Amino acid sequence: MILKPCPFCQKDIPRSIVVCPYCHKDEKGLSAEAESPKQAVGEDKFFNEDLSDLASTDPFIRDQAVVRMGQKGFGVVQALIDVLSDHAKPGLAGVAKSLGRIADRRAIPVLTVAAQMGDDELRTAAVWALSQYREPEILPVLLKESERTHPAIQSYLAFILGSFQDPRILPALARLSQHASREVAYQAVYSLGELGEVAAAKPLRNALRRRDPVVHTVAMASLDRLGLSRVSNSRWTVIAFLFAGFVTAVALAFWTLHK
Repeated sequence: MILKPCPFCQKDIPRSIVVCPYCHKDEKGLSAEAESPKQAVGEDKFFNEDLSDLASTDPFIRDQAVVRMGQKGFGVVQALIDVLSDHAKPGLAGVAKSLGRIADRRAIPVLTVAAQMGDDELRTAAVWALSQYREPEILPVLLKESERTHPAIQSYLAFILGSFQDPRILPALARLSQHASREVAYQAVYSLGELGEVAAAKPLRNALRRRDPVVHTVAMASLDRLGLSRVSNSRWTVIAFLFAGFVTAVALAFWTLHK
């Protein structure tokens, strides 16, 4: 999702949105009262059809429904929250993805519950949706999910957690850097280098003890970025950065359907 800063409150919001969900001002600085959920849904004759398509067995139909639902914007958020609150209803993973695309902070509580209590498909979608926010309140949920034995989710979260500035991130990434999965360990080691903290040196040097040459290489590159490598080796750094695009693409491939 491409973000832009709100010109008034400076919060990052989706570029396609014209009314900020935080300060409720439009691009001209005028206060915009949100439509009532019933009014917004009532005026959209395709809402129920799109809601039904979110539960389709055809992945293409589901994905297109997520895109259309996300384009409806803030007016349908409360209706989607109400649907997601009932775990007996079908298509909840699609509802969670739609809420993630809209990125209205009103959805954070229900997405948090879904990430903790839903089935595997719903939890995965809810984690992706929550990762679209940069609110401090979602960090505990992401950290907890990073402990779940699910390499694709853990690799993605190692990538996402590196963008937060919080002291709780370092221990989580240090743990993930020792993961048996190369993709998880690689992404965690790379993100440790992005933190810019001297304390990241210890887990990075521990990663150097792994016999995996890929993880070893990116650990050296991360230490170089932190200015902590004893021997600067530009060749290793170049190799690691060339490999970064490939491994990150593999780590994020699982999440492509959630966008």
